[in-house]
Amino acid sequence: MKKIIGIIVVIVAVVGIIAITNKDNYSNGKITIKIGATLPLTGDIAVLGQDNKDSILLAKEQLKDTKYNYEIVFEDDQFKPAVGASTASKLINVDNVSALISFGSPVGNVVSSIAEKSKVLHVNDFASDPNVANGDYNFVHYTPSYQDSKVFISELKKRGIKNLVFFGQSDNPGVVAIINSFESDIKNTDIKVLSTQKFNTGTRDFRSMISKVKDLNPDIYVLEASTPELETLTKQLRDYGIKAPVTSMEAFEFSDQLSLFEGMWYVNAADPTDWFVDSFMTKYGHIPKFGSANGYDALNLIVQAVEKSGDGKTIPSREDIKNALSQVKGFNGALGNNLNIDKDGIVISQAVVRIIKDGKPVTIK
Repeated sequence: MKKIIGIIVVIVAVVGIIAITNKDNYSNGKITIKIGATLPLTGDIAVLGQDNKDSILLAKEQLKDTKYNYEIVFEDDQFKPAVGASTASKLINVDNVSALISFGSPVGNVVSSIAEKSKVLHVNDFASDPNVANGDYNFVHYTPSYQDSKVFISELKKRGIKNLVFFGQSDNPGVVAIINSFESDIKNTDIKVLSTQKFNTGTRDFRSMISKVKDLNPDIYVLEASTPELETLTKQLRDYGIKAPVTSMEAFEFSDQLSLFEGMWYVNAADPTDWFVDSFMTKYGHIPKFGSANGYDALNLIVQAVEKSGDGKTIPSREDIKNALSQVKGFNGALGNNLNIDKDGIVISQAVVRIIKDGKPVTIK
């Protein structure tokens, strides 16, 4: 009798644990799917990371008629690869997320390795470096570097610019990818790179580099750096009396000091749709930073894959979710309609030419 009672107690305890677990995993009669997002919520580019987070939350809020409930678990990686490795591991191993979202090339490269090893779907929504999409479980939803380069070269030709000097942040894989694409694409043109000055994150004194190139008299200076290196470099160029225009592929909108680039044109990642901008402004009261629409779409891409691969009664496997995403065609999102994922796992979108006007970015139609 004591043994029987003991067995009953164990069974009741197990059932209780299962009930608690199910309670945690269910809401309104639906299973909850956890999605992890590691973003730069503090640090130099926190304004971009915060808008990305807000866009993900906006997408979640607007979900309708889904088989599952969705919970987003956010972590702050400060745009630092080492921190991103820790946050991604925590999201996978502790929070047991079914998919990951990351932001930017530096963190994205680290997260992609972890996601591939753990076989967890990973969508990066801000990486110029195509290597972030390497592997079966990794995808990128961001305008690829070769699209930036193609539009940039076209604009240089249109403006009659033939000689330029590059300043590039050499330890940022996104910057490296952009420069590599450009150097490859200009081989059959008459555009010449007179000099490429490379520097690492944290550099604050560019005077020796500037002194090496100031007498080359390029038509334009191309600045490929994130904040605060971008602003520091620009100010020191002007302090040296250099009046030549500056431009960039994507870097300008990292800055919250856009007046530094007043009147300057540049190439940026794809424009968001008007409806997304309106929706974001209605919710948050300001125009979304660039990369925000990518975060909105990243969540919806993952949700679409989960909904397609699951029956609503059980959590679909990570492999099934990955397979479903790889088959997505003609996706309609915040960056436009009929977007497709190429063979390398990159959602293709088109770069645009912009100009800073009255301290604000304006797309040149």
